[in-house]
Amino acid sequence: MRRLHLVLAAAVVAAVAVAGWPAPAASLKAGTDPTGDAHGPLDLAAATLAQDGTVLRLHLRTHGSWGPRQLEPAQQRSLCVELFRGGGAAPRSRLCVAGRARTTRAELRFARLSPSGAVLAQRTLTDVHRPDTRTLEASFTPAQVELPLGAYRWRATSSWTGAPGCVAAPCTDLEPNHGTIAARIVPPRVAGCVPRGPSYRTNGPGHRKIVALTFDDGPSFYTPDVLRILRHFRIHATFFLIGEQVAPFAQFMREELAEGNAVGDHTYTHANVSGGGSFAYSQISRTRSAIRRASGYYTPCLFRAPGGAVSGALFPVARSLGMLTIEWDVDPRDWSRPGTGSIYSTVVGQARRESIILMHDGGGPRNQTVAALPSIIRTLRSRGYGFVTVPALLGLKPVYG
Repeated sequence: MRRLHLVLAAAVVAAVAVAGWPAPAASLKAGTDPTGDAHGPLDLAAATLAQDGTVLRLHLRTHGSWGPRQLEPAQQRSLCVELFRGGGAAPRSRLCVAGRARTTRAELRFARLSPSGAVLAQRTLTDVHRPDTRTLEASFTPAQVELPLGAYRWRATSSWTGAPGCVAAPCTDLEPNHGTIAARIVPPRVAGCVPRGPSYRTNGPGHRKIVALTFDDGPSFYTPDVLRILRHFRIHATFFLIGEQVAPFAQFMREELAEGNAVGDHTYTHANVSGGGSFAYSQISRTRSAIRRASGYYTPCLFRAPGGAVSGALFPVARSLGMLTIEWDVDPRDWSRPGTGSIYSTVVGQARRESIILMHDGGGPRNQTVAALPSIIRTLRSRGYGFVTVPALLGLKPVYG
């Protein structure tokens, strides 16, 4: 990195004082500082800004130590990130580190800028962490910094006074040294979840008026009908897949994921794996691999044993593969084709807060299940229930990829 000796025009200094913000580097006339890059307290050692699912994560590290209250426009000291959109040479917005009032903690101050650099709007972001006196880490959503989907550019800037060569006028550093870093905001894509808590679950804790619809033995020719209904009601469900059916119906599985549903593992051949051991491991791991391969990114964090046949020997096998074992507390026995009315009445009669409801979209004729599903959703919704995936019901942290 390089430091720049800054010659500040009087007009620029006045504008900064009015706005209360450090001026962007683009508004400064710069000349090379012959003293080099060794002693500036705010020399930039590292800077990263990357999307992590629904948030952006910023990491700034300097060569020297600093305190947030030292970063004041009046002292000509700053640590900022400039955000660019389109092909313009001037930043559209800026994030600068500052000290919180009456504390020693840091915060980020966001400013939307005009083409001339004037501050049009500003807000404060407080999800900021300092692991040490040289580092700042922060998280914020793209919306908080007014970045839409698509391409943007950024660079980190810093300025300081008092170090050798920076007494008469402040010095600054840029990262990268030249130009900007190209990046892109993309729609977040859930790639799994982090299993936590008990390895075996049949429902949620029962605090919220929500339920999780689940469908076993797919994907199959009935899966598009189930997806169409979920799409119509704008709700999500969880699908437990048979591994050997994933490749032939891969497009249906990809549609499940693309529309915000969760996918779980239901063994490779619908085998009884209650004994655990190497056989269970093979059945579960082969299905996990099939889902990864067909999706290109998704790793299931949920497992369901065929027929609900479980044992204490099975749970650690699934957990070792990164999955909780999920059963149910509402079973209309739709696999036995008891009739559309029976499926409907059992589900709406037994559903409780945070129930996990078992149904099927494969393994045989499922026209009765498809026919009952709209009425089930309407009735439960009229009773005040919401519909979520099993990971959401259990509060499992999503993994993005």
